[in-house]
Amino acid sequence: MTATDHDAWRAEAQAEAIANRLQTFLDRRPAAFNEPGTLRRDVHAWMDGYLAGRHGSLILTGEIGTTKTWHLWKLNETLIRHGWRGLFRIATTYDVKVATDRPVDHEALTRWREADLYAIDDLGARAVNDWTADAISELIDSRWQNRRPTVIATNLTTAELRNVLGDRAASRIGDGATVARFTGDDRRKGGTQ
Repeated sequence: MTATDHDAWRAEAQAEAIANRLQTFLDRRPAAFNEPGTLRRDVHAWMDGYLAGRHGSLILTGEIGTTKTWHLWKLNETLIRHGWRGLFRIATTYDVKVATDRPVDHEALTRWREADLYAIDDLGARAVNDWTADAISELIDSRWQNRRPTVIATNLTTAELRNVLGDRAASRIGDGATVARFTGDDRRKGGTQ
């Protein structure tokens, strides 16, 4: 096998691996987030920085129905299409609440803590008790210490987010973070994405 043949074989194997991984992702992505589209420039710029080795988190903030959750799923898809082989976990605030309720789901917390990327969706959409707020703060702290970015999608302002997370976690999530502000009307009310 020549070097050219080896390079061609390797490129084909990588393309096949990406295609398989992408199909697995697409099969598990919720149907509501299958709408076509591209990432906003600020979110794409954050992704490019992440792929280049930057560790700052990403905060998607704005009104209900402005595509924050869609962007979480599209970000995961776009990373896979770029050949990223990491693990991206997305959990809602309710998922965190259930996992931290007794009995505590230590396996879920460990998966979220150790994922290359972890997203908390709808932070602030549900009431968060002190126990859940502490768990979210500890997740953020552990991820920050290990240079693993956290992505947050929320309807809260950054000031309100600080009230939910507390000063310490808010400081750590904000360390080098990109804040993408989503504006506009609730797209679900208009029937389009």
